[in-house]
Amino acid sequence: MSSLAVIVVCILSEQIGREVVSGFAGVSHNSGAAFGLLGGSPGAALVLSGIACAVILGVIFFGKVRPLTRFGLSVMAGGALSNLLERIILGYVIDWIPVILLDLRYNLADVEIAFGALITFIAVNRS
Repeated sequence: MSSLAVIVVCILSEQIGREVVSGFAGVSHNSGAAFGLLGGSPGAALVLSGIACAVILGVIFFGKVRPLTRFGLSVMAGGALSNLLERIILGYVIDWIPVILLDLRYNLADVEIAFGALITFIAVNRS
């Protein structure tokens, strides 16, 4: 699967998943970054998200990286771009997956970012 296809699948899975689940589960709005950091500065979260997306996309499409590294970065980019689009369109990110026993929520894009980072870490550190 091409990097662009992975990115599109990740973006669509977040958006579709949220629409399906949010009808019967609670959601929260996060104007900050991870865990509400920079919550008082949504503009800073938007700028930092944009820079991170640009760097990741630059490495994916112009960097000389192995296929597994490119895949991990593509998954990470899909999640990051999904969150960035919500920030641009709505001014916040919608978190809809509850953390049991804690008063926290996250979204599928956050999972994609973490999973992509894990894949990238493993790929870069393979012998």
